[in-house]
Amino acid sequence: MICTDFAPEMVDAARRLGAEHGLDNVEYRVLDAERMDFDDDSVDVILCRSALMIMADPGAALAESRRVLRPGGIFACSVFTTPAENPWVALPIEVFIERAHIQRPDASGPGMFALGDPDHLRRLVTDAGFADVEIDGIGFAHRWADEDEVWRTISEVNARMAPIVAAMDAAERTATRRAVIDAFVPYRQPDGSFHAPAQAWGVAAR
Repeated sequence: MICTDFAPEMVDAARRLGAEHGLDNVEYRVLDAERMDFDDDSVDVILCRSALMIMADPGAALAESRRVLRPGGIFACSVFTTPAENPWVALPIEVFIERAHIQRPDASGPGMFALGDPDHLRRLVTDAGFADVEIDGIGFAHRWADEDEVWRTISEVNARMAPIVAAMDAAERTATRRAVIDAFVPYRQPDGSFHAPAQAWGVAAR
């Protein structure tokens, strides 16, 4: 088994996690999915979770996946659908845009929801040479115990937003936190926890 990522920091994190779980059959590599350092027909299965949509050229990554897969090999990936179906992340992004901490992303470029259109997604996969393409919706929810956990996810865990929060002065940090929590009010449960819906496309192809 080979675990790859474009970012060395992510590979290091995966290596640490593998060691914590006692995995001794995994090789960890820094790899550009658009230019894979693998021979033709050399891989049985490729799994790609929540990454294809943020690649500069997902079509190239798909073509490379088709090249390195053995005949009959399986490609499977997941990508997020639309902002409306993923308030767990779309709401804080909108707050940060409204408060001028980030710019609204270019809808035509790579991004979290760049492959939310299933017809476009199917075309990319088939144009890369895959057949027997199946695309199914995967619904789930992100859950937080309370307001503090919601904010901790954004201010400490989210790799994009955490540095922005760290650079805010105290007043702006407080105001931004309040705006984020207010945005999540529709998903507050009677016990004070939050359950925000999420939706992805699951793709399987040969």
